[in-house]
Amino acid sequence: MLHTRLTLLFITSLLCCFATANESLTTVKLAAEDNWAPFARASGTGVSHSLINRAFSTVGVKVDSIVVPYSRAVVMAREGLVDGVFNLVKEQSTESEFIFGKQPLFSATASFYHKISTPVKAKDKWQLPPNTKVGIIRGYEYGDELKQLPNIKLITLSNHNQLINLLLLDRIDVAIMYDLVAKQYITQMGVSQEIEQIFTNHTGQVYLAFSKLNPHASKLAELLDRGLTTLKGDGSYQEIMASAGSLSRN
Repeated sequence: MLHTRLTLLFITSLLCCFATANESLTTVKLAAEDNWAPFARASGTGVSHSLINRAFSTVGVKVDSIVVPYSRAVVMAREGLVDGVFNLVKEQSTESEFIFGKQPLFSATASFYHKISTPVKAKDKWQLPPNTKVGIIRGYEYGDELKQLPNIKLITLSNHNQLINLLLLDRIDVAIMYDLVAKQYITQMGVSQEIEQIFTNHTGQVYLAFSKLNPHASKLAELLDRGLTTLKGDGSYQEIMASAGSLSRN
């Protein structure tokens, strides 16, 4: 009798664990940044939201997103407060901290921008003049080479509006912005005649990255990959990306 009870308890325990595991994969809780239009907006909309929501829906997973500043979103995922974080660029600094699927959401190119009336004289990022003040967004990834650039002083800001305003006020010499994002904010602020792109910084693979503290992170990454494959197969992916303009994609 005791053996039978122990066996039943063991089976019940396994079934409970199995049910919990399955339940945990029906919803994914994500942190989405609030200031990277057209990919992610403060309203909880954008290209990344569309891709992620629709990809997960094809595999029966509901997305629950919280919209916060990007640096906070990364910390939340790193500490396991959410299952994953939107729009993380895969590079040396992030590969060791997060779980990535096989498929990026998309590729995005970032460039240096300057004020046309006070131009920076350099052919590329390696030849920037000594003490060049470079504006960047706090927490963003800008490629592994950024730390290797000579002659620069990084100025970290909270959002693109601050970045562009400081460029206009000559408080920084150049700003690094992802090109489609830069176009969006420069147009919104009505300063397209005052700021221009000068040369490329890097091209990054942009992912939904998962927290290493989530025991189901690898499975969620696999499910997202499966969903993205479905979207690419039926043409939905191409339609969503077209709404953002021309992007390099896999």
